[in-house]
Amino acid sequence: MRICVIIPAYNAGETINEALERVRKTNNNADIIVVDDGSNDDTAEKVKAFGAVVLTHPRNFGKGAALKTAFEYCLKNGYDVFVTLDADLQHPPEMINDFIAKIESGYDLVVGNRLYNTDGMPFERKISNACSTFIVSLMSGIKVEDSQCGYRAIKRWILERATLLSKKYEIESELIVEAARMGAKIAFIKIPTIYRGKSYFHPIVDTLRFFWFVLTYFPKRWFLK
Repeated sequence: MRICVIIPAYNAGETINEALERVRKTNNNADIIVVDDGSNDDTAEKVKAFGAVVLTHPRNFGKGAALKTAFEYCLKNGYDVFVTLDADLQHPPEMINDFIAKIESGYDLVVGNRLYNTDGMPFERKISNACSTFIVSLMSGIKVEDSQCGYRAIKRWILERATLLSKKYEIESELIVEAARMGAKIAFIKIPTIYRGKSYFHPIVDTLRFFWFVLTYFPKRWFLK
């Protein structure tokens, strides 16, 4: 089973080395793929110096676009399991093998759950996460525990068949809905999350994008038939 660890990164020069080192220490068999999403710092240079694969966007397109670039690359290169986590160390890389173990036990999609303990989570994030998780549960027909967590393990077949149209943060919800509607077996793992004060999540703009995703999800797929 070939495993890749995908890290979308934007101006992550302060944390990327530690993230890479902790991933490598946790799982030396997985290949690391970093998507530099138009950074204007030294993120790409640090990734190259570490020896990981770096895919570079000419400008900042958004997390969804970065993930889709990585998914396309990893599908072409024959990976079986795709682990995704953030570059800012909000997700502990030491739990990668827990996600992989769930995949090996028969699950198709494994998603981190931060919402079992929201201590330290900014208030606006608590509200947006709770609302989006409730709505994604309705859209997908399953009980979703955390719709927006980017720490995941995904089997290849899901990404081969899913229609992912989002370019920003709403791709996290889109992937869950797509996987559930395809009959994927989905699990959630409790993870601690460390909030470092710096985030590219914009509560108002990204919440509006999420609701636009909700309103257009089914019409878009009807027109794609």
